[in-house]
Amino acid sequence: MQEQNIKVKGEITARFYNQSSLSFFQKQYNKLIKWLSKKNRGLMKYYALGELTRTDRKTNVICNIGFEAVCKRLAGTMTYTGEITKMALGTGTGSAVVGDTTLETETYRNDTASGTGSSNVAYITAYFTETECNGTYKEFGNFIDGAAGADTGQLWSHVSGLNWVKDAVTILVVDCRYTFASV
Repeated sequence: MQEQNIKVKGEITARFYNQSSLSFFQKQYNKLIKWLSKKNRGLMKYYALGELTRTDRKTNVICNIGFEAVCKRLAGTMTYTGEITKMALGTGTGSAVVGDTTLETETYRNDTASGTGSSNVAYITAYFTETECNGTYKEFGNFIDGAAGADTGQLWSHVSGLNWVKDAVTILVVDCRYTFASV
C-alpha cells in the first residue's frame, strides 16, 4: 500500500482600498449593500471599492483544532458544520503555530462575506468596511462555526507578523485561498 500525504496550503491576500474619493451616490450605495448583505452574504462583492492603495500576501498556518473540526464532520459527528463563518483581526505579536486555538489578542471579527470551492480549492472572503474598525493589526485568523464573541468557534487558520493599518476611510478586503492536495 502506498502512503499518501495530504497537504493544505493557506494563502491570504489583503487589499486596502481608499474610500475617500467615492461619490455621495457610491457611499449611499455601499450602505445599502452592507444592509442587504446581512441577509445575503454574497452581496458584499458589489460593494464599491475606492483606489487600491496596498496589497499584502501571506501564507498562514492551518491549526490542528480546525483539522479536528473537519475530521469530526467527515466522520458524521455533527458537532461542527465545517463552515468558516468568522474572520478576525488581532493585535498579538507572537508567532502563529499549529497548536493555536484562538488569536493571541483578538480585537475585531466579522462575518465571512462569501465562499466557494472548486478543484480542491476553497475561496473565502471577508470585508472590513471603513466604518467598522480602525487600528494596526498584527494577526488574522478565521473560525469554523464562530459566533459574534471573540475567541468563539474552532480556529481554522492563523497568520501573524502582519502590519495591516486600517483607518476610517479604508476598506480591508481579505481573500483566503485554501488548496488541498495529495502529495
